[in-house]
Amino acid sequence: MSDKKTHFFKELKNVFNDIIASHFLAYQMAKRDIQAQYRQSFLGFFWAFAPIIVNSIVWLFLNGSGVVSIKGIDVPYPVFVIIGTILWSVFVDVVQSPLTSVNSGKGIMSKINFPKEALLIAGLYKIIFNLGLKLIFLAVVLIYFGVSIDYHILYLPVYLLMLIMFSFALGIIITPIGLIYTDIAKMVNIGIPFIMYITPVVYAAPTHGVFKILFEVNPLTNFINDARNSLIGKPITSFEICGIITIISLIVLLFGLVVFRKSMPIIIEKNAA
Repeated sequence: MSDKKTHFFKELKNVFNDIIASHFLAYQMAKRDIQAQYRQSFLGFFWAFAPIIVNSIVWLFLNGSGVVSIKGIDVPYPVFVIIGTILWSVFVDVVQSPLTSVNSGKGIMSKINFPKEALLIAGLYKIIFNLGLKLIFLAVVLIYFGVSIDYHILYLPVYLLMLIMFSFALGIIITPIGLIYTDIAKMVNIGIPFIMYITPVVYAAPTHGVFKILFEVNPLTNFINDARNSLIGKPITSFEICGIITIISLIVLLFGLVVFRKSMPIIIEKNAA
């Protein structure tokens, strides 16, 4: 048992050493992909938050036409939806990032020997860049609707970090399996939209019924509610719960990084065969 623990921590140390060593490579990969993403686009950076605008318009239309009735919201509904959609996009992007990044690097993995963790870090760099664009857009929305901001906004970076940690832990766990079985990626793409409907993204959590229970057991409810509250000047209510979830996510992430490292040679050999 002791040998297994020693081996685990040795592998974990190697992971961190490779992450540090591949920092520049990851930066260059991310820079190349970002430039390629926006260079040949007429609308450029607009595409970073276009899905947020489209999703918000859909729900604003549904609410305005009476198709759905949104209750329990004490801020302008467009603000509520846009904040929720941005936070949701962070979750989705980060969960999908490890598998997407490694899949995009399959062509060079079997030809060039480099730390595969560079692909993971490059994916995170791209997410952070796009998140910066989304936050600029969000700032414009908050100013336009006259939303007052107070000291609670200091919690926002903390909640974004915790949300990213939680999402990346999920993503890194499913990546080795997803690289072997393409069905996993398809299942994730199909399943994630359903999770949104039990998350307070475009409407507040129900106060009774089965959906109330589903919202309460969904960890994303705590992250999104409190992150949104930090932007609209409302009290933070779930910091301790989010902290516990983040600690568990960190443990899962460390385990997932070791599994990722150990499984990559097998996956590369399988793909090359």
